Amino acid sequence: MGDSKKFSRVINSVNGRIERGVLPGVTLRVMLNGECVLDYTAGYSNIEEKIPLRRDSVFRLASMTKPITAAAALWCAERGKLRLSDKISKYFPAFARSRVGKLDGRGKVAALGAAEREITVEDILTHSSGLGSGEVGDAQFASFPRAHVRTPREAVEHYGEWLLDFSPGTSQMYSPLAALDVVAAIVEKVTDTEYESFLRERIFLPLGMTDTGYNLTEEQYGRVVKMYRLGDSADKLEPHEMGREGHDGFPAGAVSGCTAMFGTACDYTRFAQMLCGDGEFGGQRVLSPESVRLMRAPHFKNGFAGMDEYSNWGYTVRVRQRQTENVQELSPLSYGWSGAYNTHFWVDPELKIVGVYMSNMSNAGGAGAITAFEFECDVMRSLKDK
Repeated sequence: MGDSKKFSRVINSVNGRIERGVLPGVTLRVMLNGECVLDYTAGYSNIEEKIPLRRDSVFRLASMTKPITAAAALWCAERGKLRLSDKISKYFPAFARSRVGKLDGRGKVAALGAAEREITVEDILTHSSGLGSGEVGDAQFASFPRAHVRTPREAVEHYGEWLLDFSPGTSQMYSPLAALDVVAAIVEKVTDTEYESFLRERIFLPLGMTDTGYNLTEEQYGRVVKMYRLGDSADKLEPHEMGREGHDGFPAGAVSGCTAMFGTACDYTRFAQMLCGDGEFGGQRVLSPESVRLMRAPHFKNGFAGMDEYSNWGYTVRVRQRQTENVQELSPLSYGWSGAYNTHFWVDPELKIVGVYMSNMSNAGGAGAITAFEFECDVMRSLKDK
């Protein structure tokens, strides 16, 4: 579907990787002004059995779970169930005692002292909370019994005692596997609904995202792509067995605000189109235009610790501040994010472009992956070609 000739550079790029044996398979979707201009699937969901990748193949979304969690929080904020300025101790009192830590000379975590202020919901959404963001968070996560934690609330019971990497609001540093669980747990608490059920009722079903969730049907599990990794020489794929886990080290069926969600490229395109449509898609309004503008707005001032001149952060999405001359093709204020297992999306709110990339590799990178960068550049250059 779409104009394959116009997007030949996009198709040739991914096909070349598949032919060289460094990409198992890929599904690409590009929307322009609400119309599908590229819908392309190639390669395999299982190389050994020569099972072709399908348009409805199911992928592990990893950190592309996070923007969905942000949408859930904004849905609640619109209805007065929470405020983005709320201290998270309002919902989980242990966080009122947050302390900042450091690693000592033996690599052990030691407390430096009390945080300068408490963590807010907005701090978590902008990755400026200090919770699970750096070496202090990594060291604590290494001893965290993640394999036995199945819900956001169970995770938060542990995180309330963690030391922070920095005082909230003093720096921006990504929290890959911890902080967004707190937001998901707050959503559960203020809606009195299990998180997966809330997402299904308020986001997935209204948008027609019938193949997205943490716990799939047997038929859906049958469409989950097999995971691969690049070997040490980076020129050959190796199987990376994950069973039914949504994320490495998480139990099968675990629900998290950070990761572990499954979904298809078609489903995630619907979510991204909702954002591109200022909260509405297919006649269904999920968020208000004001909420979407908050989500995509650059949050930090120039020079803020952790930021560079080219990108900023909205709520769980990276926002392009300016183009990198002759390198990065995305328009300023385009926004999106990626997953660790080689998935990626972005939205251009001015040009009304949505791009979604889905593959199945465990060590090809997320937001910094060359495949994501090439996809963005190839799509934008194709759209500019006359």
